[in-house]
Amino acid sequence: MSRKQLHQVGVRAVFSAIVLTAVFAIGSAAALVVLPRASSEENHEPIDAHDIEHEADGGQPDDHDHEEEGDHVALTKQAYQNLELRMGNITRGEYWRSLLVPGRVVEIPGQSNLSIAATVTGIVEDVNVLPGQTLETQSALFTIRITDEALIDSQSKLLELLTRQEVATQEIRRLQPLIDSGAVSGTKARDLQYELRQLEAQEAYLLQELASRGMPDVAINKLLQSRKLTKLASVYTPDFERSSKTDTASKGNAYGYSVETLTVHPGKSVRRGDALCTVAYHARLYVEGTAFQDDLAVLDRIMDQGWKVTVQTHENTHEPDQQHQHQSELSLDLLRIDNHVDEETQTVRFFFELPNQVRHTRGSDGRKFEQWRFRPGQRLHLRLPAERWSDQLTLPADAVVVDGPNTFVFVEHHHDDGEDHGDASESAGALAGEHHDDEEEHEVFMELEPVPVHVLYRDDQTVVIEDDGQLQMGDEIALNSANKLYLAMKMQAGGGGGHHHHHDH
Repeated sequence: MSRKQLHQVGVRAVFSAIVLTAVFAIGSAAALVVLPRASSEENHEPIDAHDIEHEADGGQPDDHDHEEEGDHVALTKQAYQNLELRMGNITRGEYWRSLLVPGRVVEIPGQSNLSIAATVTGIVEDVNVLPGQTLETQSALFTIRITDEALIDSQSKLLELLTRQEVATQEIRRLQPLIDSGAVSGTKARDLQYELRQLEAQEAYLLQELASRGMPDVAINKLLQSRKLTKLASVYTPDFERSSKTDTASKGNAYGYSVETLTVHPGKSVRRGDALCTVAYHARLYVEGTAFQDDLAVLDRIMDQGWKVTVQTHENTHEPDQQHQHQSELSLDLLRIDNHVDEETQTVRFFFELPNQVRHTRGSDGRKFEQWRFRPGQRLHLRLPAERWSDQLTLPADAVVVDGPNTFVFVEHHHDDGEDHGDASESAGALAGEHHDDEEEHEVFMELEPVPVHVLYRDDQTVVIEDDGQLQMGDEIALNSANKLYLAMKMQAGGGGGHHHHHDH
């Protein structure tokens, strides 16, 4: 090997030694820095009070581990109020299995819709009513200028006849003293009396003719008193006969009729019998239900047994603190079932008589406008009783939540007196003190735990529960918002809700 090669080998050896020495020095320095810190953290790791209690119990699993802690939902007072939670007990008693079918409010044919017609031929002078106005008895609705020539001619004949009667009567009075003295024969007086009786008979005939031509009694009496042709005829509220005027449905509403539509206006020419307006009578209405042909057996059973049918409707509340819709119910008797089935829909109609009430009355310019509780066309739901079950446990449908094959209700959870977490609380008291104010703001108001139940039957309102001992009659159960409670429980168990027995911060 040459001198030059030996020199290169020596340089490489020296360089390698320097690199190894530097790596070793860096590693030693890192160890000196890291190991004391790790040792310090290991020696000063905080001891959890729960771990101390756990070791004292011989390392046995805690009865309230995280799985069980998550199997409930804790609510603050604000959450309880936001859910509008209603607490109550399970109900034991009679349950009616029912069918829910659609219905609507309809008018009674031939009774709810009526018309007021022109009594004479003429031209409309005045219209004294407005659509929606409530009619009062014996009130003038329209004024018509008479253009009927036959009616005018009959009035003229009557006035001429009345004049002849007066002349004959006066002549009899003039001749009576002369007849009594014998100066004038009594034959003349008898002829005048006979003529007077003929005139009276013709008067009765003409009065009947005027009435038959549509002249109102008020106008006829005015004609007899004034001895002048009647040029204007008023159309008054007809005296419709109603057997239901004494019903409680029309209590507070003496007449019960209101104007639906006006078909004339001032200046319009009308003939006798033409419609002037349509009038509605809504003190009594019908509820029309629709069911499939397969449900006829249920309807027949309701009719035979005399069972009441529940009618459900959504109405607006008008109390100062309740300006929202609520569901109201009333029980009605089945009136009749149609004797034919609709060929296209294969449905059958059935009817109930619906008493109605006036909800509001408003006045303007001497006119009265009434608003009824039920209106034709209003949609309803009819609950037809199909079968009666006795001694059943029932809950509202909103009290039960379904998760796959499992069904739960939420029962208020009360801690046993034997549960004592005082030692753990004292061990952690110093650490919790600084968060005391926050904990008071988010203090648990109520705890609910899910209880599995077996559902025997359910409809849109009620759930029938098997009496298997899971629920007791005195249990406080959440009667609504079960789905929201179940979601909150899942979030709390997964860490999304924040706390178990206390809020995490």
